[in-house]
Amino acid sequence: MAIKLSQLLQQVSEHPQGSKQWRRAMHHLLIELQNLPGLLKSSHPDYLDALNQTWEKVSRDICCEFQPRSKSLETSLVHWINGYLYWRIKDLYSCNVKTSLSLDIPINKDGEQKILIDILEDTGITNPILNGLDRYIEQLEQEEIQCLVIKILDYLEKDPQNHLKNCYYPTNPHCHCQLISQKRFLQEPAQTFKQISQDLDISSRKLMNHWYGRCIPLLQQISSNLGYRKDNSLFS
Repeated sequence: MAIKLSQLLQQVSEHPQGSKQWRRAMHHLLIELQNLPGLLKSSHPDYLDALNQTWEKVSRDICCEFQPRSKSLETSLVHWINGYLYWRIKDLYSCNVKTSLSLDIPINKDGEQKILIDILEDTGITNPILNGLDRYIEQLEQEEIQCLVIKILDYLEKDPQNHLKNCYYPTNPHCHCQLISQKRFLQEPAQTFKQISQDLDISSRKLMNHWYGRCIPLLQQISSNLGYRKDNSLFS
């Protein structure tokens, strides 16, 4: 798929935007992009609107904004597309951010004021409905975690305040947390600690001490600041 994607990107960039040749190449490119594994999903009823906005963004800006960030073209494309799609999905939920489901909210049903719990009991399907809500909430939580992981990986790539880069082994400034994290989480395939120690000219023992003693706590703090509230299981 990578070769075909590369060829289609080249074809799109070779023709003036809006031309017949450009539209044909972009059409084929969008078909391929929609089949990429790892694109963000949502159970929101207006998810397709967010997705369509994203494809419009891709059509408009892929030639001038997209830059491969890893050895895998597919991974770079997914990362770039999800970076925009995440915010469009978030916009969908932000419209309902103050809306909460309450079982005692008044509802007008057949001209009579009832509360939701009474309606559920009348139908005899209270438990299935509540179980369905539990599954829905769990799905939303998983989608939220997926979006947060993307934000965290983006932080690893950019390190905007240089917190990771400034956290280095005392006698080896090249052995800093951002570079180690990138080799562990952004590089494909991920490097082993043995390979990293060789690349950075540092003993495995010192590398591991620095990683677990300083990098992991720093990464956990950054993840928490970005909104990650689960157990510290993102990094190892």
